[in-house]
Amino acid sequence: MFQISYYEILCFFLIYSFFGWCLEVVYQAVEQGKFINRGFLNGPYCPIYGFGVIIVTGALDPIKSNAVVLFFGSVLLTSMLEFITGFVLEKIFHMHWWDYSEEKFNIRGYICLKFSLLWGVACIIVVRIIHPAVSVFVDKFPATAGIIIISVYMIGVASDMIVTVLAIIHFKRRIVLLENISSQMRKLSDKTGEKIFDTVEEAMNRKEEFDAKSAEFRKKYDELKERYKAVLEKREHTIERIQRSFPKLSFDSLKSFRDQLDEIKNMINKNQNNR
Repeated sequence: MFQISYYEILCFFLIYSFFGWCLEVVYQAVEQGKFINRGFLNGPYCPIYGFGVIIVTGALDPIKSNAVVLFFGSVLLTSMLEFITGFVLEKIFHMHWWDYSEEKFNIRGYICLKFSLLWGVACIIVVRIIHPAVSVFVDKFPATAGIIIISVYMIGVASDMIVTVLAIIHFKRRIVLLENISSQMRKLSDKTGEKIFDTVEEAMNRKEEFDAKSAEFRKKYDELKERYKAVLEKREHTIERIQRSFPKLSFDSLKSFRDQLDEIKNMINKNQNNR
């Protein structure tokens, strides 16, 4: 009896896991308008549905004649299963696999009133209509073939779970690696930005200092130029007076000095015009 019961449980788990996967695919097709392979694993099965139906049928089948008790019992059991499953998965993998946060009357996003009521209605249909037919099918299905199918199925589920868990762990490591790279890039960017800011600030300070020194130099240069022009004009006036006083005076050094003064005067005028 124990072996048959265990066999039936495995059969129910297989069947309802597949039915649950089909239900999720149909729901997503209607909601999103495209095929989405729903579920924690890669294969066509959602184990939470298999566990859920086994728990509900095992606990509530004896009182299935009372629709009210069956409904609220189903709501309570499925909600507890969904909450515990979501909580455990998040604690293990640090990932939120579904989120009802946007739904009204939700508890930490794991469960919400809307879907809990829907699970209650679905369980009434399953317990009263679907499960009796499935039980008859399992009883009439050849046990040997059933054991082979179940064995292959469980191996597939176990392998799928291992691959999925390893993929999630690898993905998390990649996320951590990407976060580290992003953090290093952010630090490098901050340091580069600070250096650029310091360089620009220093350049601006140097430019202000250079402009100040340049203005001071220009002022001194203009003062010296004016003084030089004044001295030059004074010296020219003296030479003209001497020439007028001594018309026949021939003094090569004085002539050379006059030529040098003229050359300097031309250079100053030329520099002034270039400015």
